[in-house]
Amino acid sequence: MLATEEFERYYRDLRPGLLRFVSARVRDAHAARDLVQEIYAKAFRSLDRYDEKRPFATWIYTIARNACIDYLRRRVRDPLSAVAPNAPVGPPDLDNLPASVDHDPLGAAERRDLLVAVRAELERLPDHRRAALEMKVLEGLTYREIAEALDAPLGTVAFWVRESLETIAHRLRHLQ
Repeated sequence: MLATEEFERYYRDLRPGLLRFVSARVRDAHAARDLVQEIYAKAFRSLDRYDEKRPFATWIYTIARNACIDYLRRRVRDPLSAVAPNAPVGPPDLDNLPASVDHDPLGAAERRDLLVAVRAELERLPDHRRAALEMKVLEGLTYREIAEALDAPLGTVAFWVRESLETIAHRLRHLQ
């Protein structure tokens, strides 16, 4: 069984990526933070069911995917249940990006415009393709880990990632 110290290390290492993953799905930063806490609590309570032969990231992302689906189903059934007072709405705030080190305002503005354009193109992708792409590019998961987390064939996941990258590149070619 996974030791508590090891679980805590996984929590520290994977939490930022998991928060991005959940935020992209539920589109509510406040709810995403709560969901990530619930996901880790559920994982901790279920440690006896964790198969140590499989990567921990795959297991936690599978729990996260299912938690997001459950959250979205609840929100559809009762839209007011998901509304928290003063909760920020939408994807993560792009204003919290680190400041440009080279103090180049024009370059920083161009990078910000590119980031906003990429974020918009990510939002246009179907959820399963966006999830696969984010897990591969942002979280560095292997195709096998992504396939297990999304419960999809390995070849299909590789196709989704490649096609998504090509689609975004094609749509943003005017920015080159």
